Amino acid sequence: METETSRVTSKFCTKIAERLSMASILESSIPKPGNASPLQDIETVTLRDIIVSALRLKDSYYNVCLRGYERRLPIMDRLSEVTDRSFSLLGTALLLFPIAYSSTFSTDVEQLIHNASLVSVMLTSEDWKWFREALTKLNLSYLGRTDRMDYRNASVSMGEILRWSAVYDEIAKEIVAGYPLSKEVYNIIRENPCGSFSSNVKWAFIYVLSKQPDGLISRKWGHSIAIKISQMASKIPPCPQETELQIFNDFLRSRKINPGSTADIIAAGIALHEIGELFDNDIRPPLPRGCDRTT
Repeated sequence: METETSRVTSKFCTKIAERLSMASILESSIPKPGNASPLQDIETVTLRDIIVSALRLKDSYYNVCLRGYERRLPIMDRLSEVTDRSFSLLGTALLLFPIAYSSTFSTDVEQLIHNASLVSVMLTSEDWKWFREALTKLNLSYLGRTDRMDYRNASVSMGEILRWSAVYDEIAKEIVAGYPLSKEVYNIIRENPCGSFSSNVKWAFIYVLSKQPDGLISRKWGHSIAIKISQMASKIPPCPQETELQIFNDFLRSRKINPGSTADIIAAGIALHEIGELFDNDIRPPLPRGCDRTT
């Protein structure tokens, strides 16, 4: 029999899932240099791929949110279930699953970020098994053996993988470090320096790319190219004009370079903003049994 607590929790997790899925749709709807948007598809991903992937993730975010309320792992099985060769939001999902899980025991964005980072390093070997399956479905081969760990080893935990990967992978680093760039994106959107949501997101994209060489660029085109692109972004002024963004976009497209990891972080920052609005309106689930929001 459904209780009032379970109904309220289900309603809350539905709202979380809607906001997280919407974050990717909003991110992709705003034209940004080198990324798919309503103005352009790129060689490796189309706008339709992103939107379809975001919609498919909605139920996964909902179930991960419920598991967070129950403090139950694993969660990466929900990622594997929606993954196929056309799935285009692996990095975004990796960033947002711990956020979905932590949303039921967080009271504000600051606490949400802290809890999500803690949860990520507690993910289990079961989570790693399911994440490896998602990688296999996508036919991604960049995870292999290093001098310190074999990432194909089934016995390690997902938390261990993230900690080791943080040395060279931008998304893993972002999660383990406590979402610092995602938080800066959130702050830019909230402070509204450029006068509109779209302009703020475009500036946040340039800002993040200037601060951190893009992980996808580094893996596909080499770290020196990623550094060069980051340096180019650092020369673009705050709240850039469309002509400045178009010149940068033309440069990236002519070389088929896609700052995909930066787009993942932008989506995470938008997600924090969207969930922050829920918290600001005091929309929260009942406390899990034995929990106290003040501790």
